[in-house]
Amino acid sequence: MKLARRNLLKAGATLIAAASIMAVPSMASAADKIVRVLTFGSTWEKVIKPLAPKFKEQTGYEIVPVIENSSAEGLAKLQASRANPGVDVWFTGEAIAMRAATDKDLFLPLPKDKIPNLANVMPGAVNDKFVAFWYFPTGIVYRPDLVPGGKITAWSDLFKPAMKNKVALPAPTVYPGRTILIAALLNGGSEDNVKPGIEFLAKHKDDIAMFHSSDSNARKALASGEISAMIGSPSAVKALKDDGIPAAMTSPKPTPLIFEGMMMVNNGNPDGAAAFINASMSDEWQKFMTDVYNLAPVNKNVKPAEALVAVLPTPENAVKFDEAKINEKLGAWTEEFNAAVAK
Repeated sequence: MKLARRNLLKAGATLIAAASIMAVPSMASAADKIVRVLTFGSTWEKVIKPLAPKFKEQTGYEIVPVIENSSAEGLAKLQASRANPGVDVWFTGEAIAMRAATDKDLFLPLPKDKIPNLANVMPGAVNDKFVAFWYFPTGIVYRPDLVPGGKITAWSDLFKPAMKNKVALPAPTVYPGRTILIAALLNGGSEDNVKPGIEFLAKHKDDIAMFHSSDSNARKALASGEISAMIGSPSAVKALKDDGIPAAMTSPKPTPLIFEGMMMVNNGNPDGAAAFINASMSDEWQKFMTDVYNLAPVNKNVKPAEALVAVLPTPENAVKFDEAKINEKLGAWTEEFNAAVAK
């Protein structure tokens, strides 16, 4: 069954459906010792949930998850419920974190005296309001058993006739702008000129099975064999392999590096939020995360999982974009993308 290319338009409905979960008590009392965390479903299930019992034993705090599909969706929820946001810690990508940080009423500075493990975080992965939990390459995740020749080596492979309607690409709000930026760089454009990228994607829109608004949806389609390849992260490879499904990843030039992590929400529970973030930066949590989630640790004392090392891009293939520029222009890029691709 061919997947609908218009999946990116479902985001608005998702926001409405999820808005009610924010209507929860915002103040954590000394008695209940709860820290509420707005995070991705797979992050909760694979990383945080297994660590939660020991965290409660060590700190007294019970972790209560609230699930988001994307950072953009999470920010919209929080802004719509700012009087009573209902969560203490928010998981987000670096680009959207920079945008959110300007909201001084909704997000708090990290209290570094209460988060001593920040001292072990690699340079560039922490600022006044955001600290990364991991970083990863955004490359091509694929099924070797379903692609011609059993291997993908370049971005151009995704657009060959044999891959027609077998590829999922993220909408602009997922991995913010990366689909557009990769296409732009491959076609003579840049961060300052994404027109070649949008034109290229518009040319191939009927060849793409899905422009998705949820990474997990694309991964499920890959698992079922409805598609053969997707833009994704090493965690997708791990999840597929854990389910016994053949999966591989390649990081061709240009492969963007993305940092994702946490911000503290002004929800009346700064101590609980700080305790959670401090644990997240610990050697124990970072080692567990990289081993089970296959993403790179930001704690300098922790080595990446062995399986991850094989898919990290070479220095000449990796690219780090200007997140401030992406924040400034992503809205316009998304409008142009929707006009050209989603029509």
